[in-house]
Amino acid sequence: MNVLPRFGVVLMLALAFLVASSDPAAAVVTGGCTGQATASKSGSIDITTKSEWHVRSDDKVSGSGVAPTNQTFVNVFVYAFGVPIPILSATGNDKTGSSGPYEVSSYSWATRIVPVSGSSDSCSGSLTVYIDDVSPLATVAGAGGAALGVLAALVAIRGAFSSGRAGSRVVGAIAGLLAGIGIGLVAMEAGLIDPRDPLGLAMPVAGLIIGGLLAGVLGKR
Repeated sequence: MNVLPRFGVVLMLALAFLVASSDPAAAVVTGGCTGQATASKSGSIDITTKSEWHVRSDDKVSGSGVAPTNQTFVNVFVYAFGVPIPILSATGNDKTGSSGPYEVSSYSWATRIVPVSGSSDSCSGSLTVYIDDVSPLATVAGAGGAALGVLAALVAIRGAFSSGRAGSRVVGAIAGLLAGIGIGLVAMEAGLIDPRDPLGLAMPVAGLIIGGLLAGVLGKR
């Protein structure tokens, strides 16, 4: 039985019982479950013991998993700035699951790094999918993050020449926050920051503080 019907994205490869670990660096699926992921050009990996999967944009991908006992639920998450974002909650009652094939090119326009994690009745694990032949700045996350970062940073810098009043500081803080988010997105797309690491929040927080403090620094008194 496929416990994740009609969920047609690469993230489906974090099947039912092949999902999230409290330790993002862990490279094993716990609870006695096993899983296999297959890409038409990049080959197959055992996602029971591998936490990273490198594919190409022209791959077609699929996956399968087996649990020692029937699994009745699964919760799947993706991550950004260390924050888990729920993308799927499903139910079923089986020891096996499979999905695919799916074309990576249908989703590579959005992001090139997809960190997936979650949990089921008795198993847990994590998987990060890397689309190796896609540029960090050729995706919505990367290009959008770069544009947001630059524009917001310019607003924050302009705020340095403002009066420095409360309104200017609020605008500066918001601009700094958005700049930090944009820069963080680019860093995650480039693989410089692990999307699962809560330290990724340091960029938006630092931007918020710096943007607020910068307002009025160079303004006329």
